[in-house]
Amino acid sequence: MLKDIHINMELAKGSKSEYIIRDRLGITIGRINIIYISTENKYCHSKIKFYRDDSQGIIYLKEAIKIFIEHLFRDKKIYKVNISADEDICTRPFIDLGFILEGIIMDSIYYNNLRKSEILFGINYNIYGNLNTTNILRIKSNNINLKILTPDDSMDLLHYYIKNKKHLEPYEPKREDSFYSIESQHQVLMENYKQFISGTAACFGVYKDKTFIGKIQISGIIYGIFKSGIVGYSIDKEYQGKGYMKEALGKIIEYAFNEMNLHRLEASTLIDNKRSQFLLKSCGFKEIGINEKYLFIDGQWKDHITFYKIKNK
Repeated sequence: MLKDIHINMELAKGSKSEYIIRDRLGITIGRINIIYISTENKYCHSKIKFYRDDSQGIIYLKEAIKIFIEHLFRDKKIYKVNISADEDICTRPFIDLGFILEGIIMDSIYYNNLRKSEILFGINYNIYGNLNTTNILRIKSNNINLKILTPDDSMDLLHYYIKNKKHLEPYEPKREDSFYSIESQHQVLMENYKQFISGTAACFGVYKDKTFIGKIQISGIIYGIFKSGIVGYSIDKEYQGKGYMKEALGKIIEYAFNEMNLHRLEASTLIDNKRSQFLLKSCGFKEIGINEKYLFIDGQWKDHITFYKIKNK
């Protein structure tokens, strides 16, 4: 039996690969199935199903993952571990333990007449236990921090959009009422996460201290002979005009050119959005011209001014 403070795990009766996760009251709260294990390759692929999603359940989930992988590393002499989980699972316990999100297994679950995907996490023996490991990309700056948004950030994004609904309406697509729900934001962030993994986009949250104040993203990323991406951003109405988005954009430019090895960035603003145009110019973007009826914003096709920035040699 494997034990921690709040939970214990043991093999299901008659099984050599299915572990039952129970709390201190003996209630089953999850299962881990070993799908494949190779002593020759020192590799294990497992699948976890967890039944609690409250704050205490997140603690239990982290303990279960921790004692399971320690068992594999210590007792089974495994070097590399992959764990797949339902797309709705909280990713924070995996990240805290040093896991890297390695992929999405598309449409692999059929439940309640819906197709759902699985998230694939990975970790190896050398990485495990290194508390300084940061597997969700973070970029630090003087006054703000940037972090790749994950499905765990759904509530932050929902509050942001509800608070800034009127503020953002003139600049963004017309939203259905269903958009302002935790389910919708979770789905949006899951799609963003898939794009981040595939290398076609990177959506960051902008944080002042620990407060979510905006978002900035590079989308439409194309490599090959183009090596280009499109930048978009928005900021909380209470934090605009304080230089935070300029700081965020500066960091995104550095990341795009130095880490992603992009050659060109593009951004577009509404004709009358002078504040955004000034921001782009202050960060070295140059004006190309007007794109007629470029984006469907606030229920209409609207003209935009397009800007670009080239990586300095």
